[in-house]
Amino acid sequence: MIMLILLLKMAPDTFRPVEEELLLFAGAVTLGIPAGMLSDLFRFLRRIFRHHWAVVMLEDFLFLILLSFLLLVYVSAFAGGDFRFYYVLACLCGFVIYECTLGRLLFLVWDSFVRICRKLLTTFVKHSKKQHQSEKL
Repeated sequence: MIMLILLLKMAPDTFRPVEEELLLFAGAVTLGIPAGMLSDLFRFLRRIFRHHWAVVMLEDFLFLILLSFLLLVYVSAFAGGDFRFYYVLACLCGFVIYECTLGRLLFLVWDSFVRICRKLLTTFVKHSKKQHQSEKL
């Protein structure tokens, strides 16, 4: 009993009520949504433009840096700077939930948009080549 009182006096800020920890967990899950959107941004860019493997690796590294910064800002702003490993796990859970729901829907919409733009572009290029060749004759 005395050890518990001493422990609470030594580090009172590190112990939070369960309700507060659950709110922080829910916030970290919610943080997975912008992480998924950021992942989709890089995925869409790769879908539109062909990338060299080195550029893909650089984009993945940039994604990890941005995600780490996002988590650092979350921990600093909401958790008082106390990092817990379950914030990372909760963010990963939110990311998976986003990818399985809204991310899948947005990817289908974006993929259709990209296909339409590519068809229009190839049609325009073919038409302009034909017109350019007929002008030479």
